[in-house]
Order: sequence, then C-alpha cells, then structure tokens
Amino acid sequence: DFDGHSVPFCVLGTFFLWFGWYGFNPGSTGSRHDVATANTAGLVAVNTTLAPCVAGLLVFSLRALVFQPRLMDVGAFCNGILAGLVSITTGC
Repeated sequence: DFDGHSVPFCVLGTFFLWFGWYGFNPGSTGSRHDVATANTAGLVAVNTTLAPCVAGLLVFSLRALVFQPRLMDVGAFCNGILAGLVSITTGC
C-alpha cells in the first residue's frame, strides 16, 4: 500500500495541472481572430471547467458513500479531477 506523502502538495499539483489545461484545451482550438472561433474557445473553456468538476465530485461521492472503506478521500478527489481533464481533452 502506497500512501501519499503530502496531501496539500497533491492538491496544489492538481490545481496547477488544471490551470495549465486552460492553456492547452482552448488554445488548441486555433486562433481567436473572429467571433466564431472565440465562442468555440469559450465553449471549450467551459467544458474544461465542468468535466473535472463532475468527475472529481463523482469519485469523491462514490468513495464516501459506496465503496468500502467509506472515506472522504482528497487524493481520490484529485484523481477524479485529473481523469475528468484527460477525458475532456479528446472532445476539445
């Protein structure tokens, strides 16, 4: 069994990656030289926000309510956020 060494650093690293994803996903839509491409980049940014939120909350609630041992696990919440970010990248 491998335990994390620092939960605050795990959370900090997760939010650093999440912040960097905003440069990657909306930036990969191309240039924002007109209204249509700017709206596309905005939609991608919204999707980049919603997917990790839902995935993180889903993993957190499943870990706390369904799977044994029932724990409120911050590490699992961070893993869910990263899974949501990875899953939304192909759609953008």
